[in-house]
Amino acid sequence: MNRSRPAPRARVTYQGLRRHRPRGMPPQGLRLACLCACLALTLAWVQASAPLRALPSVAQRFADWAQAVNSRLVQALPGEPPADAAQTQARDNPALVAQSQPQATLPPPAQATQPQEETLPVYAPGELVYHSDTVDVSITQHKDGGITYYLADVQLSDPSQFTYAFATEAFSRARESVSDVASRHSALLAFNGDFCGFHTEGVIIRGGELFRKQNSHRHLLIVDAQGDLSALTDRREKQGVVAERLMAEGVLHTFEFGPVLVENGQATQLPKSFFLRTGAGYREPRTAIGQVGPLHYLVLVVDGRQDGYSVGCDLPTLQRLFLEHGATFAYNLDGGGSTTLYFQGRVINHPSSGAERRVSDIVMFQP
Repeated sequence: MNRSRPAPRARVTYQGLRRHRPRGMPPQGLRLACLCACLALTLAWVQASAPLRALPSVAQRFADWAQAVNSRLVQALPGEPPADAAQTQARDNPALVAQSQPQATLPPPAQATQPQEETLPVYAPGELVYHSDTVDVSITQHKDGGITYYLADVQLSDPSQFTYAFATEAFSRARESVSDVASRHSALLAFNGDFCGFHTEGVIIRGGELFRKQNSHRHLLIVDAQGDLSALTDRREKQGVVAERLMAEGVLHTFEFGPVLVENGQATQLPKSFFLRTGAGYREPRTAIGQVGPLHYLVLVVDGRQDGYSVGCDLPTLQRLFLEHGATFAYNLDGGGSTTLYFQGRVINHPSSGAERRVSDIVMFQP
């Protein structure tokens, strides 16, 4: 039985069809022409009524607004035109306003002010002295080449007048200026010690009390019960043993710094390997103490790091100065920015930074 195949469906094509456009709508070209004509007419009308010009800058618009606000808040003086009227006149007729206003006279150029030089201390001989039945202190200021140094000659009547103090009255890392600690204790003369709160080395005895016994590579200054100065430079012995022996001997104070500068009236051989530079040419502010005889001391403070006033000195120079002034023993304490000499309520030297460095401990002489 033959079956007939269904006829294939006809494909719908859109070739040759025209796009539908509602009746009454003009062609696209005509619409574009009308739009251009309207824009031209609008520009012509605007140009005729108010010619186009560049808009004022943001700064100018802000100034105009501020002037308008100010004119409403500030009352004009009698006979003076309002601020907004003056501004309009200046904007519309700048040449006329320039002719009507007097020409301003420029002030002469200000001369450059020179920085005021910092006043450096200068003391006459005999100016820094103190004499009593128990203590004599005489401080002199010296110039030696490019350095300025202070020599305090101190004679006591009792070893207890050679004393100390800690910052905040405690053996710790706390720090205060020399003048703050000294004034609190009414010290006659004071200077920075060994900064024992900063380092952790050696045997620290103050006022007969043991605060530390650790190994050290420094030199140990010893102040015995009679007030005599000596030093321990060989640190190979156990420091706990050294500390117990010094305590048994009744030592008043020990200081960990150095090196020793003078012993038995002779300059020492400075160590080549030390925690600070000991050779010639290393100039720094220095603080050092020496002894001439029983309860007779020399404190030598050298200012430094200040060209034209004092550059500081090296340790060989410090040795020479002590020997020239008759010391039989001398020992270097903490220096640099810590170098401070306090006498009768004020700092008399000039610390390298222009102000005192805060330190952990001081040495004092009491009246």
